[in-house]
Order: sequence, then structure tokens, then C-alpha cells
Amino acid sequence: MIEYIEKAKNHFENIIREQIERVELIKKNNEFIDFSKLNKIIIGIVPGDGIGPYIAEQAERVLKFLLKDEISNGKIEF
Repeated sequence: MIEYIEKAKNHFENIIREQIERVELIKKNNEFIDFSKLNKIIIGIVPGDGIGPYIAEQAERVLKFLLKDEISNGKIEF
């Protein structure tokens, strides 16, 4: 059992390290987009990307719920 826990910890550590590296690269990129300064953000959803139409539909539903204020004031569009 301990070996499985160690394996999981190591795997999770690798994921975290990769994401931290990714964030640092994004920060260094001079082409970083400050979304707070954009007039409008357009979100595209493509249900045929391998995750299935049902999951894409539910993800869109959740996003629309979470972003309802931004959508109603025209800041975000799908």
C-alpha cells in the first residue's frame, strides 16, 4: 500500500512541477494577454475534440452559469 501512495505522490509532484514551469514560461512570454483589458472575450466550444458532446455541453452550461454577469454585460460571448 505504501508503494502506491509513494507512486501517487511522485506522480502528483511531477504534475505540479510541470504546471509551475508552464506558468513561469507564460509569465516570461511578452505576448501575454491581459484579459481584464480586453473589450470582449469570445469563448469557442468544439464538442468534437474527443471529450464527447455531452461533456462539452455540460462544460458550456457551467461556464455560462459562472460567467452570467460578464455575458449579460457583453464582456464575454460564446
